[in-house]
Amino acid sequence: MGKTKTIFICSFLFIILSANPGFPGNFAEIYRSGVDSEESGALDEALIKYNEALKLAPQSAHAWAKRGELYLRRGEPKTAIRDLLQAVKLDPAYSAAYTRLGFAYNAVNDYDRAIEALSNAIRLEPTSSEAFNTRGFSYNGKNEYETAIKDFDKAILLNSNDARYYNNRGFALNGTDQYDKAIEDFDKAIKLDSSNAMFFNNRGVAYMRLKQFNKAIQDFDKSIDLNSNFSSSYHNKGMALSGLGRHDKAVEEFSKVIEMNPNSPVLYKDRGTAYLKLNEYELAKNDFEKSIELDKRFAPAYAALALLYAQSKDDKFRSPSLAKKNAERAVAMSASMAPDMFRGFAEVLWEIGQNQEAIKTLQKAASLAPSNKDIQELLIKWGASAQDKADQLSPSIGVPFSSLW
Repeated sequence: MGKTKTIFICSFLFIILSANPGFPGNFAEIYRSGVDSEESGALDEALIKYNEALKLAPQSAHAWAKRGELYLRRGEPKTAIRDLLQAVKLDPAYSAAYTRLGFAYNAVNDYDRAIEALSNAIRLEPTSSEAFNTRGFSYNGKNEYETAIKDFDKAILLNSNDARYYNNRGFALNGTDQYDKAIEDFDKAIKLDSSNAMFFNNRGVAYMRLKQFNKAIQDFDKSIDLNSNFSSSYHNKGMALSGLGRHDKAVEEFSKVIEMNPNSPVLYKDRGTAYLKLNEYELAKNDFEKSIELDKRFAPAYAALALLYAQSKDDKFRSPSLAKKNAERAVAMSASMAPDMFRGFAEVLWEIGQNQEAIKTLQKAASLAPSNKDIQELLIKWGASAQDKADQLSPSIGVPFSSLW
């Protein structure tokens, strides 16, 4: 899951007894007609049938749940949540409805509510591999990868033949820098389902993190072959091309994906970084500023702009003061990205000749991410040690910069 995240909509079929004395006699027939329509892909017709069924039996938790599932398939998770909440209100022991509710909350990135719903599903049905998988997806969304891995382990133990479970665990393993293990999981996912573009994309990300860029590009190309609209693969291919120093080709890939997602601050930042590597300072600056325009709290864009001001060989763009100011902004906004932002700040300080402060700042990054090999290698390159006290850092770096705004 790049941090790419896809919600899988799974169908739960239920037997509704037409003899139920609380429902009209034709309720079951209409309900089953809706299920048949949904299974055949006639979603609009299915919605009409579920609406009719609910008019006849508004106390049917199963009908509310099925309509909620249909809304999920139609890409309307907020409406789905409304129906699924009604389903579990009518039947608090309805475990599958809690699972679908977790799906819906995941779809709107409300991971805490998703975890609550899925924990209820697991309590009611502790052998539900889907509930464990979906809760693991929620923990992935919160970047709580170790906890996610435990849920995926359980899902795989309960059902070892679902490719998605291996893919999702591989995503979590990527999040914990266990790239070799992640690749093993993606291999298993691909063996079970070689038609899923996301599996190849995610394995490519793991190869890229290992700096095996050619293997990564092969996976991204395969992903694009399977799904030419899978934008993450174009983006990731651009990153891998940059890793090989082919920044001009990287710009081409980033430009393709920007056409597909013109409002993504990440894409402009990454294309700008490729332009910076090509010494195309004006184009790089334009992209960084566009990224900030799209999201004024996007720390990596400020970090990238800082590096431009620090590294530029053109006096028109070189400005140590603006470099440091933007790097400080990036750190102030960094939150979960703090190690990367401190590293970026360190590189800026090094570029503008403040080497001792650069080393102290990089040591701070190392203390926040001790397993980050790139930070460790840079410390070695600068002749420093990660073991030195990071608290030698200037106190101002650890607090918000209220004067920046």
